[in-house]
Amino acid sequence: MKKIAIIGAGPGGLAAGMVLSKKGYDIHIYEKDQRVGGRSQRITIGDYQFDLGPTCLMYIDILRDVFKFAGYELEKELEVIRLDHLYTLMFNDVTFNMSKDPIDNANMYERYSKGMGESYLNWLNAQETKLNAIESILKRPFPNVSNYLRKDVLKAIPELRPAQSVYSHLSKFNRNSNFINSLSFQSKYLGMSSFDAPSVFTILPYLEHALGLYHVKGGLNQINEKMAELIERNGGTIHLSAPVEKIVVENKNAKGLVVSGQFFPFDEVIVNADFSYAMTNLIEEKHLRKHKPHKLEKMKYSISTFMIYLGLDKKFDFAHHEIIFSKNYEAYLNGLAKGEYSDDLSIYLHNPSLMDDSYAPKNHSSLYLLVPVPNLRTPKDWERDKDQLYSQAIDLVERKHGINIRNHITTSKVITPQDWESTYNVKYGAVFNLAHNLGQMLAFRPQNKYKDINHLYLVGGGTHPGSGLPTIYQSAIILNEYL
Repeated sequence: MKKIAIIGAGPGGLAAGMVLSKKGYDIHIYEKDQRVGGRSQRITIGDYQFDLGPTCLMYIDILRDVFKFAGYELEKELEVIRLDHLYTLMFNDVTFNMSKDPIDNANMYERYSKGMGESYLNWLNAQETKLNAIESILKRPFPNVSNYLRKDVLKAIPELRPAQSVYSHLSKFNRNSNFINSLSFQSKYLGMSSFDAPSVFTILPYLEHALGLYHVKGGLNQINEKMAELIERNGGTIHLSAPVEKIVVENKNAKGLVVSGQFFPFDEVIVNADFSYAMTNLIEEKHLRKHKPHKLEKMKYSISTFMIYLGLDKKFDFAHHEIIFSKNYEAYLNGLAKGEYSDDLSIYLHNPSLMDDSYAPKNHSSLYLLVPVPNLRTPKDWERDKDQLYSQAIDLVERKHGINIRNHITTSKVITPQDWESTYNVKYGAVFNLAHNLGQMLAFRPQNKYKDINHLYLVGGGTHPGSGLPTIYQSAIILNEYL
């Protein structure tokens, strides 16, 4: 029986364990933390529960595929709820309440500005064509530049529009900034601004609008907990509080791992740890060619996030997902891209307690705030400045909603970019991994079957097809092509 090690019990590592455990392999997952999930695990603060990271679940068919590969059905294992209301988007002069029904959205846009409803429907139809053209590219390995000559890639090129950004592509449909920003903020799922993200990523809002946004009872962290349970049911083993110290390489072959000073031999090794962290800390530089530490320094990295988790002794009528946009959102995006900080914040809020009572005590709520900020390549004293940003964020939410939150906070926690790097092993605190510019996509992104070292594989946001839960899950499915 082939023996396979997986480093990291994040979504990619767990999905890989799901996919491969059904094939009869002896699966061992090593996780440094006391619970599974990586940067998407559940965190507990007093009596309150939170998703540490991702809160939006889209393109659910890929997750269904992961469960099918393991011999299970997603909806039989987890309570999955499609959201009728996608999110509330609060701009200076208008608030958009986005529905799962595209016709409702078109009517909403039309009420705001004549002709905008038609622009929205035109955009929606164009994205359906785009997704159909590129879907196979995202679902298959892309190991070298010769793959650009594949029939499916050549057919998709007219839809890829590599010279356009998300922002410029959307402006072809309607030049109103609120229209563009309402359909481009999803670029931040990749840790990029809409001015920098390639236009192919206009499929992200399409996946939400056409295929739906979902909530999992208990939070997206419960996907990880269920995956771990099913892996063990399939005969796999998960080792918690077991940080990997080294990937042992001999003659360009991965031979096993060192954990707590002890060597464990394996036939194959799969890395779900942050890519740049793993290349720098787990593999001796002499075994690397393309991704030596000094070369990693030259790569482009995503932005980071400043996280606030609040336990409140009251339920507030915020939407399940809400975004408060900066007064000058375009300037805010441009500043992020340049590594600049701004007092004109944009904030994402997650307020699951209205529909899910598992997060907090009765009549209480767990509120999650995310502020996009530059990664650690931009110097900042986070220990000194975090209290100020915390106050600014709370002030903005209170001002925008005309309420007092502070009087209802019973517990709180803050995670800064420095915490992402030091506690969660995320290089530069770039929580969305390597940036998704054209020079770091497809064949130019680290590959699922790692080229420099035999028997070494990659899953997660730092490899093909990219960051975001659906593509992370897909990276695990792609391993079926190799193992």
